[in-house]
Amino acid sequence: MNVFPEIKPQLLNIFERYRHVLDAELQQRACEFYALASRPDDDEFLQNICEEMPPFPPRVSALLGSLNRKHGDTGDKRTWIHGGKEANLDREITKRKTLMVDISGNDSTVSSPAVGGQDIMSALAGLTISPSPNVPSPSPLLEGHSNQPRLTAGANVDRWFDKLTYSAEGVLYEDVQIQVGIKSRYQSHIGQLAVYLGNKVDAPLTSFTATIHVSDPDALSVSFAKIPPSTIASRSQTQQLLHVECKKAFTTPPILTVSFLAGSHQTISIRLPIVLTKFFEHVKLGQSDFFERWKLIGGEREAQSIFPVELTSAGQLDLTKNRLVVSGHRLNVLEEIDPNPNNLVGAGVLHMSVEGKVGCLLRLEPNREAKVASFYPSFYS
Repeated sequence: MNVFPEIKPQLLNIFERYRHVLDAELQQRACEFYALASRPDDDEFLQNICEEMPPFPPRVSALLGSLNRKHGDTGDKRTWIHGGKEANLDREITKRKTLMVDISGNDSTVSSPAVGGQDIMSALAGLTISPSPNVPSPSPLLEGHSNQPRLTAGANVDRWFDKLTYSAEGVLYEDVQIQVGIKSRYQSHIGQLAVYLGNKVDAPLTSFTATIHVSDPDALSVSFAKIPPSTIASRSQTQQLLHVECKKAFTTPPILTVSFLAGSHQTISIRLPIVLTKFFEHVKLGQSDFFERWKLIGGEREAQSIFPVELTSAGQLDLTKNRLVVSGHRLNVLEEIDPNPNNLVGAGVLHMSVEGKVGCLLRLEPNREAKVASFYPSFYS
């Protein structure tokens, strides 16, 4: 605007538009630039603001310079060379510590030393860590991930898991011996899961252990609040609390593995209903704001998925269930955005402790004749 004043109207329009975005950094800069450009004496003021600063001679600490000259050839260069190669390497080794949950549920921080120039966790890739050879074959969800626990599969298990992705409580797994229930709550990037473990038989479940496997610990953290009990008494129930933190975007839910003796050794591995949408927060947008953001999104930030849908007994779209699922995934269902009353439009903000906040816009377009629905999620900063 200082160098090319003829494009001032276009720039003012951009500043005005970005004064209302959700990203705090963009909003703050837009407000500052808009205030500068709107001053009555903006021409002279902008010239002074944008004037080139005089060169600033670099200053080196006299003490640091003296030490570098005196000890430049020391064997331990981390002592005197600030930010040297060895110092950075040492920091990286420290960063590669991984939080693991041991078989008793304790949190233990262990380092990942290198073996033959390769990280230990990478060297172990490809090994099956299934606790028992009797566990069913892997679910299609985990094909190609042989270093993860094998999942217990079944129609009911999949249905229970799917329902818990958009609801706060319910049954996660049940057989003739044990029942696993979930009750959860989330706020921002933090969550808590109460896992209810019920013994359904007349004998105690002994040698009981519970572990959590997270495929990407840099993106998601799940840990026990206390050590799980080693025995669950007959016809009784115990509760275990899990602490959850979303650090970055993730795609694979964590796996809960429980093992116990009940006449014979039993091992069950099931997916926990911890998905990315659990860390969403409602956002309210008007029609103009929604479509303005929608048009700005493109490339890798948007996707499309088409999947079959079931009609009601009357052969109609189940719009009530569609709305329940979208809102259950913590997206705010926006009214009067799409002219088609069968379509659903939603918006939310994803909270992550490391990568910050990311906005999400959604359009769900069901087609009664084709019995399919088109799903369009888009993310914006």
